[in-house]
Amino acid sequence: MDVESVAVPEKAPARLVMQAISKSFGGVAALREVDFALRPGEIHGLVGENGAGKSTLMKIIAGVHTQYQGRMTIEGREVHFRSARDALAAGIGMVHQELSIVPDLTVAENVYLGKQPTRGGVVDWPAMFAGAREHLASLGIDVDPRARMGSLAIGMQQLIELARVLFSGARIVILDEPTSALSPPEVHRLFEVLRGVRESGRSIVFISHFLDDILAVSDTVTIFRNGRRIVTEAAAGIDKGWVIERMIGQGHEDLEGSYTGDVTLHSKPAAPVVLALRGLGLRRAFADVSLEVRAGEVLGVYGFMGCGQIELARAMFGKVRPTVGRLEMEGKPLRLRNTADARRAGVAFVPESRRSMLFYGEPIYKNMSISVLDRIGRLWLRPARERDIARRHAESLSIRPSRVETLLQSLSGGNQQKVALAKWLTWPPKVLVLSEPTRGMDVGAKEDVVRIIRGLREQGLGIVVMSTEPETVLSLADRIVVMRKGQIVREFAGEAVSKDRLLEAA
Repeated sequence: MDVESVAVPEKAPARLVMQAISKSFGGVAALREVDFALRPGEIHGLVGENGAGKSTLMKIIAGVHTQYQGRMTIEGREVHFRSARDALAAGIGMVHQELSIVPDLTVAENVYLGKQPTRGGVVDWPAMFAGAREHLASLGIDVDPRARMGSLAIGMQQLIELARVLFSGARIVILDEPTSALSPPEVHRLFEVLRGVRESGRSIVFISHFLDDILAVSDTVTIFRNGRRIVTEAAAGIDKGWVIERMIGQGHEDLEGSYTGDVTLHSKPAAPVVLALRGLGLRRAFADVSLEVRAGEVLGVYGFMGCGQIELARAMFGKVRPTVGRLEMEGKPLRLRNTADARRAGVAFVPESRRSMLFYGEPIYKNMSISVLDRIGRLWLRPARERDIARRHAESLSIRPSRVETLLQSLSGGNQQKVALAKWLTWPPKVLVLSEPTRGMDVGAKEDVVRIIRGLREQGLGIVVMSTEPETVLSLADRIVVMRKGQIVREFAGEAVSKDRLLEAA
């Protein structure tokens, strides 16, 4: 694979230099001989698909991953952090996508978390409130330091967490998907703060799937693919199409199953609608979502992490209650007060985290039969009947090992996913909602799950596949909608679509 050379003009000596960094997990290479440099007063954007290696590299910098090969220097001094605490002491701070704020504490307490000023052995509250106000104001953040953190909008919480990292003395700040949950005005305000931080001489790494955001705020952009650094380029000289072309590569040899070519979608507009969403909205998660799920059709819902898919899937299964809009099942109003209502109505849901719905310390058959226990034995358990049901599904889904007494925790991720599907197939639903159904699986396991989902479609189920992986929706969907920051922005139906078109739409 050809790797383009770094094309950014030299401005100042690099603050951080990484050379030939390699990292593997369980024998699978996550990073391969990666070089990376970060300069003072620079916002450096990192892009790449899920699993491309960008977050792994940043976690090495932040001391989260401590075992790796290669060399890292900061301000010319070689370092190898043994913990996140070591990295923080060296002036490196990371703001994760899942914020670590304490919602029940005040803004000032969050800014000073773990470092509250004291006088006479007790917290000096006036000094803390005054110090927090001054520090936030220096970043252009106008907020009452006495306000409870949980009462603030997500965008303001993000800014305050950034302020806390800067207040810790960090000279290198890593932001992981900082705009995924923000409205356009909040994104604009964040960018203003970041530009001010850059002017102070600090270095910022900005990781995002949102290419427009990367190009809007970054000075430099580095693209990762398959654990390698593909190219580093000045942001001013590139556009979104240029970035996408290098993210996905030029052929299937670069990215297995990448769907760089067109895939023709075969939507079924004449099929009956089983589940409909009409103007559904949930606070800050998603807004005005209207969808129709048809019998015998796979509807793909594609978008980057944080686009609102996960919350939408939960709303369709009654795990959260929408604040506006309505659902309909086969043309009739559907009110979901909880997941039991959804199950009775014929909606099944396999979440992105299998661990949240399976019992890893129990055998396969108990995980499969739990959804029909009240059908096969209202007054007492019937293990023999449970095993019979499980054996049929283990055979039809090619679960390995097939012995249903085997503990679930001993199965591979792909086989665990098959068990999660089988749990619902013992109670055949009308609609099956799948969130990230092939995440973290090897190629063989993915092919098995794809085959199963296609088989269920042929049985007439309406299936919704939510995924941040374009390959997943392209391999399964008859129709695809694209979500961006809580809204549906594009639908592909009855036409040819490719991976780069999905990326462009998202």
